[in-house]
Amino acid sequence: MTGSTVTGAVLTAGLALFMVGALAWRLDYEGPPEQALPIIHRDRRRRVWIHSWMVAALVVTPAGLAGLTVVLEKPTATVLGAMATTAYLTGAVCIIASLAFRLTVVVWAAEQTSVNGRVPDGYSAYDSWAGALYVVHMLTAYVSSAVLGCAVLASDALPRWLGWSGVVWGLVFAAGFVATRFSGPFNPPFWAHVYTGSLGIALLVS
Repeated sequence: MTGSTVTGAVLTAGLALFMVGALAWRLDYEGPPEQALPIIHRDRRRRVWIHSWMVAALVVTPAGLAGLTVVLEKPTATVLGAMATTAYLTGAVCIIASLAFRLTVVVWAAEQTSVNGRVPDGYSAYDSWAGALYVVHMLTAYVSSAVLGCAVLASDALPRWLGWSGVVWGLVFAAGFVATRFSGPFNPPFWAHVYTGSLGIALLVS
């Protein structure tokens, strides 16, 4: 098994792992706290399932990107790949912290809301902090995709169209995410794994 195959398998696995969790997500979790928290309290096991797979993906994907940096071989490509990996990893650490918040503080707030009939004082401030970590993750993921596209263009390991796709896709989605004030069609977190997963699939079939 070659390094390209291993890297491709790991990057593809990152996307697959994330989707296993994401497909169980409910839009009801994103409603106003007084409505969402009681639902979250009832869905405790489901949310552990969702977030466990997401955390696994956020460890696997950066590992795959580190392997991709080696696979790209060309000096400029490896430098760009290392930069993209560092940026993506920084965002991954932020979102893992945000997910830990969902598995601890949100669980506590959900229980308190169900018992007392009101959202605990101070919860909204902590929720805003977790949301800020999420924004960092999405922006770094999109920008990393653009830089990874440049790395692919500087290498002979993958098709040039895939490099241009990363550049355009990353910049458009980053701009869209900011323009829509970090919501809308650019907000779902699975987007952060789409380009990396595409690179993995391309490595496997090349």
